[in-house]
Amino acid sequence: MTATEPETRAPRRGPAPVQGMGMLIGLLFLVLAALELMAGVPGGSGPRVLFGVLAVSGVWTLVHLLTGAAAVFCTRSSRWAARFLVAAGACYVVVGFAGLLPLPRAVSDVLPMNTAGICLDLAIGTAMLILGAGWLRRGPARPR
Repeated sequence: MTATEPETRAPRRGPAPVQGMGMLIGLLFLVLAALELMAGVPGGSGPRVLFGVLAVSGVWTLVHLLTGAAAVFCTRSSRWAARFLVAAGACYVVVGFAGLLPLPRAVSDVLPMNTAGICLDLAIGTAMLILGAGWLRRGPARPR
């Protein structure tokens, strides 16, 4: 190949959009977990509250840390990112709907749920399901 001939290699593509969204959601969960850790010790009555709205506990903090770490790890490939978004989104939607039901006191003591937390779980879970399922259905772009 001479200096005047164009290169015939295919251009290298960057990460898929679903990987970026998975990374963004993972970082969101990691920041949420860090904020929950800084929420402090519970007041005399009731659970800790983040921003005066979201009820948090040690278990919620651990769940959000694990979700964020798994999201960041799964963004290594577009297929894994989409599968993670579908699986985690389904789990958060189920937790959101479970929060609408009367739960036993043992469960509500470990995982405190209030209206803001239920709405957040349903919204984030639905968004994750739509993003992941849409990407799995569409699939990655095929080279022409």
